[in-house]
Amino acid sequence: MNKIEALVDAIGKANGIGDPEADAYRLRNPLLIRSFARPGKHETDEKGRRVFSSLLSGYKAGLFDIELKITGKSRAGLQPTSTITNLLGVYGIKEPSIMGSVVAFLRKALADPSITIATPLEYFVS
Repeated sequence: MNKIEALVDAIGKANGIGDPEADAYRLRNPLLIRSFARPGKHETDEKGRRVFSSLLSGYKAGLFDIELKITGKSRAGLQPTSTITNLLGVYGIKEPSIMGSVVAFLRKALADPSITIATPLEYFVS
């Protein structure tokens, strides 16, 4: 299992990617990625979140975005030593119960019960 894909899947599930009434599903954007490009370059909703033409397009953008963040190459200020909590905060996930569900998903998906909210992002790079 690709660890970065597991992260996108976990956050997408927390955002309701499987729920047709959820914004993530409607926007085809599992991470609810915002657009910071010049106006008009990307289609966005009223909250500045990207709108994708397909789930595949949104998923690929999510993989790219999360890889930049966990390797410390984004403007988000994260580093490989930052934690899952820090990453989730960048995506607007701050509720302990939702963070717990993301961690539970990752533990199952990666068959690793040692994953916690304090796990450093470098874990997902290897």
